Amino acid sequence: MASMRVLAVFILIWAVSGCVTAPDPAPAAAPKGTYKLDPAHASLILRLGHGKGLSQFTARFDDFDAALEFDAAHPQNSRLSVVIETASISTGMTAFDEKLARTKNLLDAKAHPQIRFQSSNITKTGPQSGEVTGDLTLRGITHPITLLVHYNGRAYDPLRGGQVAGFSADGTFSRGQFGADAWSNFGVGDTISVHIEAEFIKT
Repeated sequence: MASMRVLAVFILIWAVSGCVTAPDPAPAAAPKGTYKLDPAHASLILRLGHGKGLSQFTARFDDFDAALEFDAAHPQNSRLSVVIETASISTGMTAFDEKLARTKNLLDAKAHPQIRFQSSNITKTGPQSGEVTGDLTLRGITHPITLLVHYNGRAYDPLRGGQVAGFSADGTFSRGQFGADAWSNFGVGDTISVHIEAEFIKT
C-alpha cells in the first residue's frame, strides 16, 4: 500500500507539472505589482580571484530575502530591495565560513549582521535585459553598484499557486571600497563578481 501511495504522489506531481506553461519571455506579459522571492528557487553566488589568478574562489549566501515592485511597462517605477544575512556565507567548509563571517576587515557579521541592497534606478537596455543600479551596504558602508539583469520570462505555476517571474543578474564591485580588504596582500583579489538566479512569486 505504501508503494502505491508513493506512486500516486509521483503521478500527481507529473500531471500537475505538465500543466506548467512555458515561460513567456515578453516582459509586458508579467502582471504589474508586488512580488516576493521564492528562496527555494534562488541563489546568490560570489567569486573572487585567488593566488593572483590561479583560480576563482567561489562562495554563496544561504539566507537572503528580496522584494520586487515590478512594472514592466515603466521599468523606472520598479523597485528591488534585498536583505542578506551576513553569517550565512557558505563555502562548504564550516570552520572557514565562521572565519569569513567573524573577520573584522572582511564580513564582520557580529557588528554588521545584514548586507542590504536597495535599487535607485532601473532601466531597460533590451527586449529582455536591463540595468539595476542601487546602494549596497556592506559592513555599514554604502556604495552604488550596478547589476546587469536578464528577464527569463513569466509563467503561472499551479504548484506555487501564482504568477512567477524569473531573473538572472551579474555584477561586480570592489571589496576594498567597503573596508573588506582582508588578505589582499596574500594574492586574494579585490574585485568580487556576483551571480544571482531568482524566481519571484506575485503576491
